[in-house]
Amino acid sequence: MLHTTTSHIENNAWYRQIAAGWARQILTGNMPDAWAQDTDTEVQFAVTQLDLRPDDPVLDLGCGWGRHSIPLARYGLRVTGLDLSHDLLMLARYYARRHGLHINWVEADVADMPLRGPFEAVVQFCDNLMTWFANRERTLDVLWNVANLLRPGGRLLCGTQDWQADLPARSQSWDEWEGGAAIYRQRFDQHSRINQTQTVVFGPEHKRHEYRRQTWWPTLCEMETMFRQVGLNVWERYSTFDGQPFDPDGRGLVYVLVRD
Repeated sequence: MLHTTTSHIENNAWYRQIAAGWARQILTGNMPDAWAQDTDTEVQFAVTQLDLRPDDPVLDLGCGWGRHSIPLARYGLRVTGLDLSHDLLMLARYYARRHGLHINWVEADVADMPLRGPFEAVVQFCDNLMTWFANRERTLDVLWNVANLLRPGGRLLCGTQDWQADLPARSQSWDEWEGGAAIYRQRFDQHSRINQTQTVVFGPEHKRHEYRRQTWWPTLCEMETMFRQVGLNVWERYSTFDGQPFDPDGRGLVYVLVRD
């Protein structure tokens, strides 16, 4: 008999569900190599682009299990790592203790951060901060919050190497592992710039769970208009976190922004 659970859940709950699965993969030694690939290069790029010095306060948004926070702390930076996932932050605390590093781990929503600046820099390596939220209004609110954490002249590094100007109207992919499988469906409305995703997970005893998520996918022009609204100026654009020049016809968009 097929047991079905349909979950129409908001984005934060969706992320916590997905992140719990990532944490289980890491704990069982099944972490894909790509999850840690190029970390040192990306951190060195961030230190250079943000002109960081030892003891500078830095905030890592969506820090996960500390993939970037921990090597940033090795540079002598005062790092705060923020993430929604309790499971991933437990791993982050464990890895930081193993390396003898003190990092301020904060479990919170980026849109409602219990933090006070100023920070010298804010970094975001996971996906694109501008495509995390359900609509334009929410995205702008978050951007105000992030900008206000920076000191005047402070810098924000954000973006993704997988960014593309438009998403396919529809797509579907799947994955499987021992004891389970998942189907991923995506639908994009180019007019509203709303992207809706559906994840269907089949687990032991044929249990079926369904998760839905909505995100707003702004154009490059819309992103840069919002940056100016909150007092962030575009310093550089790249395609990757290792300094590849930005190609508007290619994939990837990484920003270095400076606060007024």
